[in-house]
Amino acid sequence: MSHISSKPHPEQDSDLVDLNPDELPSSPVSSQPAPKQLYPKNSFSIPLVSLALRPSTLTALLRSGFSSTGDIMSSCWPEIASANEDGNDGGVGFAHDENDGGGIANTRINNEGYERLAKDLGCSLLQAADYALEIDDVLVSFGLPKVSAPAGQNGIAESGSTDEPQTDSDDSVTALNRSIIPATAATILRSTPNVRNLLSGNIHNQTANTRHIVSFSQSIDSLLGGGFALSELTEIVGLPGVGKTQLAMQLCVDSRLPANYGGVEGCSVVIDAEGSWSGAAGGDRLWSMAIAMVDHVKTSAERKIRLKKESMHANINDGGRHVQFPSWLTPESVLEGIHIFRVHDETSQTCTIYNLPKFLFDLERKGTPAKILVIDSMAFHYRVASSTPSSGTVNGKIKSNSLSTTHNLTRMAAFLTELASEFDLAVVAMNHLTTRIEKDDTNNQGRLKLVPALGESWAHSITSRLMIDHHCHFEATSSIAPCIGEMRTCTLVKSPHKPTGTALFTITDKGIRGVPSHALQSQAAKRPKLS
Repeated sequence: MSHISSKPHPEQDSDLVDLNPDELPSSPVSSQPAPKQLYPKNSFSIPLVSLALRPSTLTALLRSGFSSTGDIMSSCWPEIASANEDGNDGGVGFAHDENDGGGIANTRINNEGYERLAKDLGCSLLQAADYALEIDDVLVSFGLPKVSAPAGQNGIAESGSTDEPQTDSDDSVTALNRSIIPATAATILRSTPNVRNLLSGNIHNQTANTRHIVSFSQSIDSLLGGGFALSELTEIVGLPGVGKTQLAMQLCVDSRLPANYGGVEGCSVVIDAEGSWSGAAGGDRLWSMAIAMVDHVKTSAERKIRLKKESMHANINDGGRHVQFPSWLTPESVLEGIHIFRVHDETSQTCTIYNLPKFLFDLERKGTPAKILVIDSMAFHYRVASSTPSSGTVNGKIKSNSLSTTHNLTRMAAFLTELASEFDLAVVAMNHLTTRIEKDDTNNQGRLKLVPALGESWAHSITSRLMIDHHCHFEATSSIAPCIGEMRTCTLVKSPHKPTGTALFTITDKGIRGVPSHALQSQAAKRPKLS
């Protein structure tokens, strides 16, 4: 699968300019001259999507119209950006005060650049400095010039300017390191989509954002407080064939449900690692679920119109307008809103996930924001990679694939959590069950126990965990003929704001549904243990 590399590529050799370190201004941190390096001429045009930035940083810049490092440079230093073609400093005046060694003077220049950037972004001075310094960190790691021009002309990073924070006497944002700029609880609350819409007076969006993605199983939705919550990372774990993918497919179809019918009216993105979605069987299953969902909305609309007409005090014309069936809702339109990425190994999965912010931003700009991201499954490629023999050495020690996988998963979980919060979508990751040997204190022998894969670090990073399991068979009678179904259990194992519990559901030809009441009354079988 093609993807955008996170490492920017320099221009051709003919476009490189040889910089003499003697011509550079002295650094406010280190008085030693900077080493001789090659920097691309007019290199301030690297696409932001090709840099390894946080989702919140990338989306904030893209939403404000910034698409490259050149745009950031033009905002901070419009004189430098226009002077790059002329070969002069544009009258910026990088003169250094002989008394302070350039420290206070450069700090004042930095603040002016950050103030311009903050004004263009519509954010605070500290937030603008945070964005600029994060971009600087990525560029410096590749040996490229900074966008904030902290000490030298044309934004060239100088020796020692990134290793130690500045300690100028002037109180400024440049004296702070990016990683230690704090955020208050009030700022975090105001940045959430619900509060943003409430403060802006956008009641329609605020109402839509407070909804959950329903599963069409009332017991599951009640267990989760209304459905699968947006802005959270939820894990679904279970044995093979228990219904994890079926539940994820139902959620993707239900994400297209109109807002006035209890839905979020968005689209969905799927990272298909196991091939369950990309084959013909996956398409047929999604099609049958989409037909059932559209029929459900039609039936609901007809029932509401009929109730309006039967009411003595209802205005028939007004009622029909409010409960009118949305003409755009068809099985074809439902499937058009499900975007599937097929990944075949760990590398392609990682690259696809880390490049999702640009794709999600494009969907948001088109007016069809994604409301759910499904990764089916998170464990598939990582378990294969961690089971292969270790290869290579690092500092004379054997490289451990297991430690590398744990590190990558921890970073991935943090990235997905921020992605869910920034784009106000539900991230649902499938996981497998694996065996673990536990010591039995009674007979001092080990016993096998089924536990979720990916380890404890991943378990601590997710917001909620659901465990799907088989329960028992039941006989459901209907007016046409009796049929045999199977109850499944959905157990909420971990949640920071909901009590644990278990819900029963079944899988039908129409998708995920609740268990009939007569089946619940007639069945008293206990749920089998996993271990």
